[in-house]
Amino acid sequence: MTNRNQNWARLEQIITRANMTTNSFGKHIGLTRSESLYQIKAGKFGISNNLAQRIVEKFPEISLGWLLSGEGEMLGGNPISQFIPYYDLDITSCTQLGNEILKPTSILSLPMIEKCDCAFRSCDNAVGDEIMPGSIVFLKKLAPEAIIPGRFYVIITSNFVILRKLRIQETGSHKEYILESANSQQEDVRLKEHEILGLYRVVANLKMY
Repeated sequence: MTNRNQNWARLEQIITRANMTTNSFGKHIGLTRSESLYQIKAGKFGISNNLAQRIVEKFPEISLGWLLSGEGEMLGGNPISQFIPYYDLDITSCTQLGNEILKPTSILSLPMIEKCDCAFRSCDNAVGDEIMPGSIVFLKKLAPEAIIPGRFYVIITSNFVILRKLRIQETGSHKEYILESANSQQEDVRLKEHEILGLYRVVANLKMY
């Protein structure tokens, strides 16, 4: 295997570990287009310092030295603790999400978690077993174009705040955002992009027993 193909082999390990596609991985690390990743896959380029820094910022457990050179172990990075504002409120009742007037109940310090903006409690029984009622959800603010279908999001509209797994249905030039319910007694919610006033991705959740 050539050195350039080894570069892609290391990237592919990280992408597989993150359970993402190449395109969703590119969006996740902040690339406007994933073309540079495909160029590495084709053996045209190596892994630049800028790209490596983007990756370890999102995945601090990954060794920067291993990513750039292949030397050492993949999981040789330094997990970074971050301080996360926690609000002991049910996320779906929090119409002031993102409002600076809202004061956190406490501050959580957690390592080994993707950078996020805040944490709330989820009491929703329509999300399914992946996020049990009473869990703490850790949220990162995003723009609609950064959505990765099939993941959990908190969506703010003029009428409600809701936590659901989200998928996108495209018809011609129009997009419809479908918020799936895991509860057979509750229907899916369908939204147009202009109806979404705010969007947060669930980067992790902590079950409370």
